[in-house]
Amino acid sequence: MTDSIVIPRSLPEAALTYAALGIRVFRVRRSKAPYANCPRCDRESSIYVQHRPEECQCGVPTCHGFYSATTDPDLIRKWWREEPDANIGAPCKLNGWAVVDIDPRNGGHKSLCAVEEKVGPLPGALMQITGGDGLHILYQSPGVSLPGTPFPGIDFKHNGYILLAPSVHKSGGRYQWSGDGRFRHPTVAWPSVLVPRPRPRPALRAVPTVTTEDGTRDFMAELVQLVMDAAPHSWHGRNNSLYVAACKAHALAQSGLLDLIDAEFALLSAADAVGLSRSEAEATFHSASMRPRRGGGAA
Repeated sequence: MTDSIVIPRSLPEAALTYAALGIRVFRVRRSKAPYANCPRCDRESSIYVQHRPEECQCGVPTCHGFYSATTDPDLIRKWWREEPDANIGAPCKLNGWAVVDIDPRNGGHKSLCAVEEKVGPLPGALMQITGGDGLHILYQSPGVSLPGTPFPGIDFKHNGYILLAPSVHKSGGRYQWSGDGRFRHPTVAWPSVLVPRPRPRPALRAVPTVTTEDGTRDFMAELVQLVMDAAPHSWHGRNNSLYVAACKAHALAQSGLLDLIDAEFALLSAADAVGLSRSEAEATFHSASMRPRRGGGAA
């Protein structure tokens, strides 16, 4: 594996250079937004087809953001021939990285100083200066999930993506690798002091069995009751109960045992009653649709 390499200043050539190093890349707009999904993959579209992004079979190679990332030189040439000024995105976890993203505009440098004062200096690693005068510190991906924004002005980029040099920030500044400006594969392990400690999960009741007057099971009432029973628990407990109920609702709908639209309305109403915001509840309900299925079945 190449120890270090100079990255061309041309965005198309840089994308090909990263791909030759085994790094998956994809096109990103100057707004940092990936190129749009096709109608079959757009949740807001009337012809959206429910599916997991990593299992997309729509045939459009730019859908689902970083899930479209590739090392295929022919596809990369095609993308940047169409959009020669497109920035270069790279998924973190899919490339084996975890990144400490420091944004000075939101107090990231102060937060970093506070963290290092408490746990000691973070191990030296590959760093990238962002176009907005921020900093990326790239480590090898740990085997655990990481919180998104653990401190003010600091993000842990693991499930998401970053832009790579020489991408252009909206301010006009370019991303660049620190030091001699050469890229090196991250070789330093994610700092153990930044690995989140396991958080005990609140005890949640199993789905209660509810029957109607004629003796049949009322699945909708059972799922709503599961969410309502979580009211005394923490936010994480209530959100976890909603997620469990949503997963069961999707499975039941797949088996034809309830209507998913009705279930969504009922569960979002229950979530509101136990103190979850509408945006939080909607995100949790829809995330359940991405959970791998093990076949249908009753709750």
